[in-house]
Amino acid sequence: MRLNELLGHRVIDATGNEIGGVADVRLVQDGPLQASMQSALRIDGLIVVENRATRLFGYERHVGPALLRRLVHSVRGETWYLPWADVERIADRTVQTRTVRADLRPLDEMARHP
Repeated sequence: MRLNELLGHRVIDATGNEIGGVADVRLVQDGPLQASMQSALRIDGLIVVENRATRLFGYERHVGPALLRRLVHSVRGETWYLPWADVERIADRTVQTRTVRADLRPLDEMARHP
C-alpha cells in the first residue's frame, strides 16, 4: 500500500463508531541507515480529522493568521493523532483501531517534532 492510498480512509474505533477520516500520515526518520546515508522513514501514526471531506492546509497547529485558523478549524472539526501501534487493520478503505475516540490525543496537544 502506498501512503497516499491511506488518505481519505474512514477511521472506525474499537466500538464501531466512525471517528473521521485519514488526512495525513506522520513519518519519523529513525529507520535503518540506507545507501544514501540517511535513515529510512517509518509510519509513526495517522492524523485523523472529524470531517473527513476536508484536507489539512497547515493550520491544524497554531500557525498563520488567527481568523484563517478559526475558519479552517470550524470547517475541519476536531483533529486527532492515531498512533500506528493502535491500528488494528486496514481494509475496504477503512482503518479499524484498537482504541476509542476518547483515548486519542488532540493533534494540537502534540509537540511539533518528536
